[in-house]
Amino acid sequence: KTAKLYKEHRVPLVKRLLAERTACERCGTARSVDIHEVKSRARGGSILDESNLRAVCRKCHNWITCNPQEAHDTGWLKWSWE
Repeated sequence: KTAKLYKEHRVPLVKRLLAERTACERCGTARSVDIHEVKSRARGGSILDESNLRAVCRKCHNWITCNPQEAHDTGWLKWSWE
């Protein structure tokens, strides 16, 4: 069920967003290559809600992952209760 959802909806959405949002939404200079979920699936976020998705470069995506408190404080992450 999840694999079908991912293949039929998530993959085309990611391709479209990366084509539309070519510059990283965090740094604004590098090319976006990843789609970051502000509220991750593990925290109850949607993988299909465009308002939850940001196009980012790999360096910024790694920064968000490695600095969760600062990423949260600057609006790049939401906790499960938010």
